[in-house]
Amino acid sequence: MGTMGTVIRRRCSLLRCLAIAAGFAAAGCSGAIDQSSANDVENGLEQLRHLSFTQKVPFVVKSTDEAQQMMLGKLMRDNTNEELRIGGQTGVMTGLFPPGTDLKDEELKLMRQQVAGFYDPGDKVMVEVRGKSVLGSTLAGRSVFSTELLQAHELTHALQDQHFGLNRLLNGVKHNDDQEIAIHSVIEGDATLAGLAYVGGGMSAEEEKNIVDHFAAVPDNFEPEASGTPLALSIPLMFQYTHGTRFVAEAWERGGWAAVDALYHDPPTSSQEIMEPALYFDHRTPPLNVAVKGYEGPLTGWKKVDEDTFGELLLKIIFDRNLPAGSPALKIPATWRGDRMIALDKDGAITLIWLLAFHDNASAHEFALDYLSILDDQKGPRHQHWIEARGNAVLVIIGPQDASFNALAPAVWQASTITASPAKGGTLALK
Repeated sequence: MGTMGTVIRRRCSLLRCLAIAAGFAAAGCSGAIDQSSANDVENGLEQLRHLSFTQKVPFVVKSTDEAQQMMLGKLMRDNTNEELRIGGQTGVMTGLFPPGTDLKDEELKLMRQQVAGFYDPGDKVMVEVRGKSVLGSTLAGRSVFSTELLQAHELTHALQDQHFGLNRLLNGVKHNDDQEIAIHSVIEGDATLAGLAYVGGGMSAEEEKNIVDHFAAVPDNFEPEASGTPLALSIPLMFQYTHGTRFVAEAWERGGWAAVDALYHDPPTSSQEIMEPALYFDHRTPPLNVAVKGYEGPLTGWKKVDEDTFGELLLKIIFDRNLPAGSPALKIPATWRGDRMIALDKDGAITLIWLLAFHDNASAHEFALDYLSILDDQKGPRHQHWIEARGNAVLVIIGPQDASFNALAPAVWQASTITASPAKGGTLALK
């Protein structure tokens, strides 16, 4: 299937896809650029989004191989093979990825998919791929022209970049997958809403409802993990379009395009806020700040090689792919309030220290029991693991078979902190 373009990400985290499926039906198209049409789209978007282009956006046409080489080059400039190895191994150890996942290989597979086009905030250019299918859509019984939709979507990314600085936003979340998902949801939701509104002849309450209803009916993932793509790659990418569009539409409904613009100055900080917009718009509930400390002494000779925050969405994927459908435990990720994971390396072995916070003590203890069962039943290479709940916090340690957690766990509990949001203040002791 053809894929709509997207913004090329500067950082390759656990969600390292460059081509994102948007949930539209593929339509045959040459991919050749009609500059006159592109100029019309630029003018129309300026009127629709109430933002002016500060400079012309260069359009270039690339072959499939050339486009893939561009994306691969940026992927490898921003990420080393070692970083890809650690990211893949971390995903497997936590149950996020299936055993045997080679993250770099998965990236390359995804890049070989049909890519209609993308906007690159590094080079500030719009790339269309020669000879590939572009996306069309049927919205409220109305067909929209696929090339025009692609151009409107990608030129909205250029407007975002020129006015709000996409690289600045994405560089600020280099070690927080959850916050990166939230920001990409704003970026892609805005571009999707504006693109569809443009080809629909303008934005109105009726058009907004049609678009929201359309994306509410789109599945979170087109294919099961057995088809070859890990759910941890496909679901977050679809999420940015489906939930992202609905989140941005909520902002538009409350204050028009000015309210959408305001999202870039004060973006959501978690996938939980995207899933539950009231946590952002009505009673702001940012995640708790979790700081993992105290591991340096017990782990002499180990080097910190990564840190990350998974958030509710990635926890949900872990539970969904490892527990039976209908299990009561599948509701537990919704009680997430914050987390932080540290990855340490020694001679190629990885130890993970993961501290999570939940809404209440009962949820934390239930998570500990359910996640312990997931780790106990892990297929593939076995890793020693240790889980303990204290109050509304859970400490998870996963490491090599010869690891000793007897000294490590008390030291981490003693030094780590969970800090409430600025509005509430205070620090929760973890003694």
